[in-house]
Amino acid sequence: MRREFKKVIEKIKTSRSFLITAHMNLEGDALGSELAMYLLLKKLKKKNVVIYNHDPVPESYKFLPYSRNIKTSLKGEKFDVAFVLDCSDSSRTGKVKDYLNNAGCIINIDHHISNTLFGDINWVEPNRISTCEILYWLCDRFHVMDKNIALCLYTGIFTDSGSFTYANTNANTHKIISQLMKYPIHPNHIYENLNSCCVLSDLKIMSKVFSLLELDANKKICWAKLQHWQEGQHDLTETVFNMMRLLKGVEVFILFKKVDKNKVRVSFRSRGKINVNRVAKFFGGGGHKNASGTTTEDTLSGAEKKIITFVKRYTDRLKK
Repeated sequence: MRREFKKVIEKIKTSRSFLITAHMNLEGDALGSELAMYLLLKKLKKKNVVIYNHDPVPESYKFLPYSRNIKTSLKGEKFDVAFVLDCSDSSRTGKVKDYLNNAGCIINIDHHISNTLFGDINWVEPNRISTCEILYWLCDRFHVMDKNIALCLYTGIFTDSGSFTYANTNANTHKIISQLMKYPIHPNHIYENLNSCCVLSDLKIMSKVFSLLELDANKKICWAKLQHWQEGQHDLTETVFNMMRLLKGVEVFILFKKVDKNKVRVSFRSRGKINVNRVAKFFGGGGHKNASGTTTEDTLSGAEKKIITFVKRYTDRLKK
């Protein structure tokens, strides 16, 4: 990716106006990447830099520096460069996609194995655990690292690595973290902001989810069908998956959420032996090897039957 890295550096040096965006349903890596890029460009004295997203910042991420500067509306501006970060396909930017076509150059920086290479410049490294890990090298190259950038990058790596527990967490990840820890970013405060923000109603929602959990005959797949996904004070999806991962021996975890009359959002997580990106991709979605998702036109029961049957093709091989 050395050639793409050089192209990105050159575009930053020669451009004046920048749009920054990421995928819908924002989480730590998307927001951390956006804000780190925003701060990098500001430190390079770029005056016209805008972060514009389809969705507002979730409450649990409002501790990130300059998150209040993120916009959810924009009036017809044009930009020299549009950075699309942590996003496997331009359609996943939602309403922001209309602005991408007006940009002089689209720079796609991502780590999803399912990335469609939609940019004019595609800096995509599927072996990286997060987009923030990729952006670390850009910040290092421009010598702009400071406490705020380190905080954003740490948050993105922390969340996308499952608090450094996912199978693809490696020595390079920890080397970068060791560099970020040179700044007073207080990881305990980051953890508290992200993991200690539930209220009683959130726990009651999760208890309903856990009462619906099912296992296949071989106890390798655990899933729940949610007729009415009731969101809490913050996105409970990862919290639910973290609790499901306490189940011994289970390899794949799935949440089926009814989001419309005949539309189901399906989220997948894997311990590492099963590549759930392949599953999601077969059903029109994508993501990572260990974390992916898709939205399918079907009933809850229909989606469950098709997807569980498909996943069993992979988990049944584990017995052999």
